[in-house]
Amino acid sequence: MSTDVTADRDEGAQQAIITDGTGSVWAEEQEIPEPAPGEALVRVTAIGICGSDIGLIGGEGPPWMDLPVVLGHEVAGEVVELGEGVEDLEVGQRVALHGFIYCGTCGACRDGRYYQCDDLQEIGFTVDGGYRKYAAWPAYTLTPLPDDVSDVQASQIDSAGCTLHAMQRIQTSFTDTAAVLGPGSLGLYGVQLLRAQGVKDIILTGTRDERLEAGEALGATRTVNVYEEDPVEAIMDFTDGHGVDVCVEAAGAGDVLETCLQSAAKQGKIVLTGVFGEKKEIDPDHIVAKELEIVGGVTSSHAVEEVIELFRRGDLTIDGVVTHEFPLEDYEEALDTVRERRDGVVKAVLRP
Repeated sequence: MSTDVTADRDEGAQQAIITDGTGSVWAEEQEIPEPAPGEALVRVTAIGICGSDIGLIGGEGPPWMDLPVVLGHEVAGEVVELGEGVEDLEVGQRVALHGFIYCGTCGACRDGRYYQCDDLQEIGFTVDGGYRKYAAWPAYTLTPLPDDVSDVQASQIDSAGCTLHAMQRIQTSFTDTAAVLGPGSLGLYGVQLLRAQGVKDIILTGTRDERLEAGEALGATRTVNVYEEDPVEAIMDFTDGHGVDVCVEAAGAGDVLETCLQSAAKQGKIVLTGVFGEKKEIDPDHIVAKELEIVGGVTSSHAVEEVIELFRRGDLTIDGVVTHEFPLEDYEEALDTVRERRDGVVKAVLRP
């Protein structure tokens, strides 16, 4: 057992940040857990504030959410104690969380789609997450980190992995022209992932100039502020009227879905990563006439280790993406900053 944990347990309970989905979020005292068999106790070192955390506070989330719950699924930490039977981890190892808990025996699990398990649980949505100093989770949800990937980088593995998982469902070529719609963290990682795959002509659209400038620094060839230019016209002009071969939707808002359909080239590929939370009207004739391929992705499954390697190689960076850090006790200010998009925030990270 880590002496730090012993000292913290001697001092009493820890503070955990909880929501019940009614718009409220509060700090509550909890005991530091003991790891059960098959679990590891983790000292949390960094937690990314995800847009889905903000949604969860307002009662929006996946069908399997179970409230109230401790927020936080974009977690980096250090193993400080092992439960019985855990042999794949060591005390002192730095780890990243991939927060799906699954049965392993249903059809989806046997097919490798554990994130679609019939009995799915998800850390930060149905199981208490990482907005606290210590948490005990199944050992298989924790991936060891190399020394040259920082805690803050590790807190972004889930975010970058969501985009990568979706993009892994299509094939890209270095000759492709691509568009990324939405310059939040998913979109900014999308620009970098396209560049890592050899795609050089990338259009990034959005509504905030500072985020578009960050995207340009990360490899976007052309940026479009949709308040100032029609995105479809800009994309078609950039591609000499052909449209883009790959369109990565990373906004989950506005008319981006219809923009994808209109601006995609014949037999183009559309990747949807945003969660809209409402129905959208589209013209399906674009799909039929152009023979478009459309895929969705909402998890970083099967992408965690690849994202770690991309960070190690320098093909991914958090520069321009992680813009703010807050101590955990300032969670209210941090959540308000993200919710209200203050001070040019793109991605904020909490540090317990």
